[in-house]
Amino acid sequence: MTNERSTAETAEIIEIIEHSALVDMDFYEVSARRHDAVREDVEDAQLTIHVQQRVTDTNFGVRVTASMVSPQGEATASVAGEYELLDGISPSRRALQLFADEVGVMTVFPYVREAIATATAKVFGEPVHLPLIQRGEVVVSKDDN
Repeated sequence: MTNERSTAETAEIIEIIEHSALVDMDFYEVSARRHDAVREDVEDAQLTIHVQQRVTDTNFGVRVTASMVSPQGEATASVAGEYELLDGISPSRRALQLFADEVGVMTVFPYVREAIATATAKVFGEPVHLPLIQRGEVVVSKDDN
């Protein structure tokens, strides 16, 4: 997948940035569970990241959920950035999906990383630090229109 956007798509993303406000960061789940014994069947930590988007006429949300399984245990964090649309703009669903990829995921993911690190530090005795992600590496699925 390419990270390149057309000029029109970039303009739509900029318009949303200029006419929206991040109003809340909602935590839906933060959990960690230590295995009774180190699991030999799990060599390295396995990470799964999902992105969801919710859209209404006046607001939208971008939720990032990360789940990891390691030899020591399991952890999950699910966090959503909640945005309000301002000045009466009504962007297309595709433009909001592009915003989620370019801005939303990069805004929410640090909260997910911190939640996993804090939970695993308490439960495993040392934090698990999720890797940084690059722009466009974790995306929502796109509508064709």
